[in-house]
Amino acid sequence: MSGKKFRFSLQKVLELREHETEQARQALADAERALEEKEAALERAQSHLEECRRRVVEARRQDPARIEQADAFRREARQTVDEIRNAVEACRDRVETARTTLQERRQAEEALDELRTQEKDQHDQEQKKASEAFFDEQAVLRHSRADEAPSIL
Repeated sequence: MSGKKFRFSLQKVLELREHETEQARQALADAERALEEKEAALERAQSHLEECRRRVVEARRQDPARIEQADAFRREARQTVDEIRNAVEACRDRVETARTTLQERRQAEEALDELRTQEKDQHDQEQKKASEAFFDEQAVLRHSRADEAPSIL
């Protein structure tokens, strides 16, 4: 005997939650990638700043115009480092926000998945009871037919 097929009453909501979780997962991956790129840019900018500082020291042995030029490059490199450092911090904040959002989305999805599991278990139990009741009824009918049949003995 085959019972009715299980259908989760909130399947569309579960699918929406799964989609939202996947979007949050992608947003986190994008934010982490952007952070890695900004951190690499920061390293390059810091290396450039160090090079500019060395040039300032070297320029001190030369004329004042070279000192001024090297110092201007150093100030510009310092400003770039500061700007990129701020961008790195903003990226870190986005990563944390994305991570928190993903965790919230996962919890919402897991709650619905748990509800689905509970409904499925309840459905399976009901189907099992219905199947047992059907077979019990069949056994009773066969038994009563056997009692009603004329005895050959």
